[in-house]
Amino acid sequence: MRLLLVGGLIASIGLSALPAQAQVNDAQVGALVEALRKAAPQTGKENDGLYSDWQILPGNIPRWSKQCVGRSMTPSEFEASPTTARQVVGCVMRNVLRDQYNATGNNESVAVRRAAAWWMTGDPTRYNSTTTATYTQKVLGFYQDLRSQRATITPTSTQPKPVSQRPPQPPAPRVVATAPAQLADAQVGALVEALRLAAPKTGTQNDGLYSEWQIEPDNIPRWSKQCIGRPLTPSEFAESPVTARGILVCVMRDVLRDEYRASGNKEAVAVQRAASWWMTGDPSRYQQTQTASYTQKVLNFYDQLRSNRSALPGLLPHR
Repeated sequence: MRLLLVGGLIASIGLSALPAQAQVNDAQVGALVEALRKAAPQTGKENDGLYSDWQILPGNIPRWSKQCVGRSMTPSEFEASPTTARQVVGCVMRNVLRDQYNATGNNESVAVRRAAAWWMTGDPTRYNSTTTATYTQKVLGFYQDLRSQRATITPTSTQPKPVSQRPPQPPAPRVVATAPAQLADAQVGALVEALRLAAPKTGTQNDGLYSEWQIEPDNIPRWSKQCIGRPLTPSEFAESPVTARGILVCVMRDVLRDEYRASGNKEAVAVQRAASWWMTGDPSRYQQTQTASYTQKVLNFYDQLRSNRSALPGLLPHR
């Protein structure tokens, strides 16, 4: 089982042609998570090297828990907390199911089977192959039963967190509006370009940071796997600015949307919080002494780009 696949379109076609993301609701995600639990293969061995009712490989658990609940859990901790385990699996599978909806033209049954194939093999296209078809059909059967009996589904928590290495932190303040903030491509594109313009320059040729965005190398394989379906090396990432921009659009769209919610849909604050997340992993530090000048710099670039869309050549459709 591998971390989130989003499809390989972003790098090849650019932001201007990004399709609208399919929307999946909590009931759908909850049903899928429970169906995966029910369909988990039973090895009959007490210490089989797999963890929790979902039978997860231990290498996935620290990364997924850090991504979804803000701290890296050991496999034993994960297994000892079924509620947290369900929350983490729900966080991961929300993105997977949404992406498979997009890939299937919103065909729910096929999207569920593709998500099940991703969970089993890492490749959603294998949902109907000989080795996985029985399993994906089993997951779909459980899913359909659960969708017809919604009361039997245990909640899977809330929306997934952005793909990051953010440290543990208090939950973001709740806002009155519960609907997801809607972001325009122009906003995301302006933020990504502002981060590029504000990237600190070390003056050292081999400073251990990659691309014009000055990214730490450990993030690159994970983000590229999430966003284009395959892990890139830092060198590959740095050598393709178009691909790099597409990946960062993918990552920062979720971050900016989350910070819109946290700020009560205040654009300037959301941008500064997103910049703080980018710099430190903690959006709440956007006004602290060490980060305030940087987040303000990003906001200034963002405002300039938003007022002059021609400054974003090739990034956005002019509509």
